[in-house]
Amino acid sequence: MFERYLTALQYPRVGQLNIDDPKDFRCFMMWLEDQKIRFLPIDEREPLRKVNAPDEWNRAYEKYKKDIKVPEHLKSKQEQVTWLLLYAIRLEYTDNADQYRALTGARKLQQESQKTTVPEVQSANPFDSFDFTSADFEEGSWKLAERLGIAYHPDHLVSLRAAAKVISGAYNREALKERPIAGQPFPIEQGSGMGLEADEELEQCARIMRLLQIQNIRTLQTTINETIVAVQNVTADPRTDTKLGKVGMK
Repeated sequence: MFERYLTALQYPRVGQLNIDDPKDFRCFMMWLEDQKIRFLPIDEREPLRKVNAPDEWNRAYEKYKKDIKVPEHLKSKQEQVTWLLLYAIRLEYTDNADQYRALTGARKLQQESQKTTVPEVQSANPFDSFDFTSADFEEGSWKLAERLGIAYHPDHLVSLRAAAKVISGAYNREALKERPIAGQPFPIEQGSGMGLEADEELEQCARIMRLLQIQNIRTLQTTINETIVAVQNVTADPRTDTKLGKVGMK
């Protein structure tokens, strides 16, 4: 229904959008605001990112429509989406007017015909065919993060990056060879504070950040020590090439 508009906006799932699917619609609106319209400041878009919380998202969407001044006489979802798409296209053209001003219909057809004559390179990387904005991919990213014990983040790509760090650090072959560390949790409440006792949560975060920084410094020191040892192994065992020696003087 909206293929031409979605193509103009370079939506990654042209032909697959189903606005009658509540979650698909919520993800699409989040993409439209994040990537094209950008009406709200970034920190105020968080309610629209909560696609897994329908009630909270619906309240945010109703407020969003009023803030962006969607005409009240547009009652159906199709009418509202059409208006928002045209609004996004107008913003896209305004931001890139010089680029689109010289683009005529005939020139566009010519460019399309040239594309069809150029051989396409098929990628062997399976990740190239992934739709990282789809509802299924987002849900899978959050489930993976939850399975690994990672705190929830409204941006599924941030959760995915955190999961990648945990997997690469704790589940690689070398790490799996090591025995699990057994012991008591670190007493983070003990020791000198950070001077933020008035805000308990902020003090807790500051203490965690200090521990992470200490861990990073220790890792860096270990890497430096390994480098020094490797250099010493090369320089501390010189070998003499007797072929280069000379006896006597000319």
